[in-house]
Amino acid sequence: LVHFQHPRLFTKKCASRRLTMSDAPAVPFYVKAMAVIGRMAKHVTAEPWPAPKRDNRNPAITGEQDDGSKAVVEAEGIKGGGQRALLASRPMGEIKESDFKIVEEECPELGPGEVLIKNIYISLDPTHRLWASDQPQYMACVGINNCMRAGIVGKVMKSNSRKWKEGTICGGMGGVQEYFVAKEASIYPVIPGVPLPLNLSLFNVVIGLTAWVGVNICEPKPGQTMVVSGAAGAVGSVAAQLAKARGMKVVGLAGSESKCTWLKDEVKLDGVINYKTEELDVGLERCCPEGVDAYFDNVGGKTLETMLTKMNRFGRIAYCGHISGYNSESAAVSVNQFQMVLMRRLKIQGFICVDHMDEMVKCFAELLDLYVRGKMKVQEDIQETKVSNYVQCVNMLYTGKNSGKLMMKVSEE
Repeated sequence: LVHFQHPRLFTKKCASRRLTMSDAPAVPFYVKAMAVIGRMAKHVTAEPWPAPKRDNRNPAITGEQDDGSKAVVEAEGIKGGGQRALLASRPMGEIKESDFKIVEEECPELGPGEVLIKNIYISLDPTHRLWASDQPQYMACVGINNCMRAGIVGKVMKSNSRKWKEGTICGGMGGVQEYFVAKEASIYPVIPGVPLPLNLSLFNVVIGLTAWVGVNICEPKPGQTMVVSGAAGAVGSVAAQLAKARGMKVVGLAGSESKCTWLKDEVKLDGVINYKTEELDVGLERCCPEGVDAYFDNVGGKTLETMLTKMNRFGRIAYCGHISGYNSESAAVSVNQFQMVLMRRLKIQGFICVDHMDEMVKCFAELLDLYVRGKMKVQEDIQETKVSNYVQCVNMLYTGKNSGKLMMKVSEE
């Protein structure tokens, strides 16, 4: 599934500055066949968390663990050229223009086994704020004067590799820049037969695999109730639909009427709460009178505190992120009502997608099956812009102005 390559069969053009994809386009037969193969191979049914026979989590990908007081800094930044966004200072509060410097640089010469990639789409994710800080985190933070880290989809323009030919479309950690120099083993093929942006949204480790792992942690049981915060976001929307597909009653939390309408009318969630117009505890009484069995947490903060009081006994919480605190000047996160973990015998698991790369095929098979059958709706917010507008674009994540998976389109396909 991951390494199967085929010429792209269609292109979906973005006519406006923002692209919203709510319905799956026509899908080539061979893509449908891949989904069927995934189902036949029994890849689409997740095992209990963690896998009963062995634990496949691999923390080595994220590098050396920090000492808990300050983050480890990356040894080497992402190489590249053209227009580049370099981290100039650690953000205090929200990301500011002065935290980055935009430079124009020539691309370095390629070494053996290296390729030059022209970035087309650059992924913008909430974790960018964390990567730019020196707070203790799950991987090395971005170094000062290094290119800002980001996932990309791009085209190979020049190659010193036998594995990658010029013109090939690929993905990788290419940074916020126009051109990216990669080692041949650090990039990967895109999913064939689907629009390129889907490789940064649904079929992406940071989005699709994160949602899939988190739902597995929540141990979905038919008829039980799951609440998803940030439910209209890139990860939250996938998690909510996965839980629905596995038979759960799903209630989504979002911060605008348009997002709530999409979750109710398009995604078909069982309940929706606009936390900006309705008190969360009141909304939960309305939507979840029987209590909550599982909670997929993307926001942390007071939302988590309220959820702890609404959980049923033996509930499960997948702790995916705490975007409510990412712009805080303090790394410390405090949680009230933590005694409810004991009183309700709750299980809380923090997780990072890169620890579960060995499950990517199983994950993508299930996501592809749902997408082909029209059971997985995707919203993508694509900003057609220049690298120099990175700060303006990434801050949309923290103000809630984006709709779905946010990315920048910096060159033509």
